[in-house]
Amino acid sequence: MDNKKAHFDLENYQQHESGLKSSIRKLFPSLYRFLKDVFLNFLHLLSKLKWRALQKQAVIKLNFGSGPKKGSNGWTNIDLHGADINWNLTKPIPLNENSVDIVYTSHLFEHLQYQDLLKVLSDIQRILKPGGKLSVCVPNAGLYLRAYFNQEMFIQYNEMFPPAAVNTGSGLDQVNYIAYLNGDHTFMFDETNLVNILKKKNFQNVSLRDFDPSIDHKEREFESIYALATK
Repeated sequence: MDNKKAHFDLENYQQHESGLKSSIRKLFPSLYRFLKDVFLNFLHLLSKLKWRALQKQAVIKLNFGSGPKKGSNGWTNIDLHGADINWNLTKPIPLNENSVDIVYTSHLFEHLQYQDLLKVLSDIQRILKPGGKLSVCVPNAGLYLRAYFNQEMFIQYNEMFPPAAVNTGSGLDQVNYIAYLNGDHTFMFDETNLVNILKKKNFQNVSLRDFDPSIDHKEREFESIYALATK
């Protein structure tokens, strides 16, 4: 599968819906939101026991915004549902200060409003051990913007995630695409603002890093920025 096509299947908050779920969402949006909130709150309540068990581990490695899959190689995956621990990451993480060795997050931060992003970073700063690491991957909106100003297409319309693709024949379509992604994206990054936001939240030794095949998704490499910071 082409790298540019494959990465849309991994969007953390874009899950394939069953026919029934999709129908309820379209026909009864208020009921859908209510049932979804009840379901997620129930999952999060159950997850409090898992947080307590996790706190007892000597080494804690967290993958924030993992999507609905379980962690491996010592990683604990955290997401709204379907992960090792189901949690709304805009809410405080119920772990002690200075207790986590590393936090990894890939293509999550662009889904957060800026003020929520700052809160999440503050909480990561709180739970990391002194010298603990934060490893970040986000889409590089600068690639799309540079393509627009060069009158090029960074990705073609048939490579875009269909619900988010709008073809007006303008190069600005790709800017709207990466900026909003059908309502899922709320913030854009380039190399400079990613590093400066981490510094703003008092992370140390902040620098861009290379793609790491041991943790990063290869299909995301073509459009991503990677950064590493310590507490």
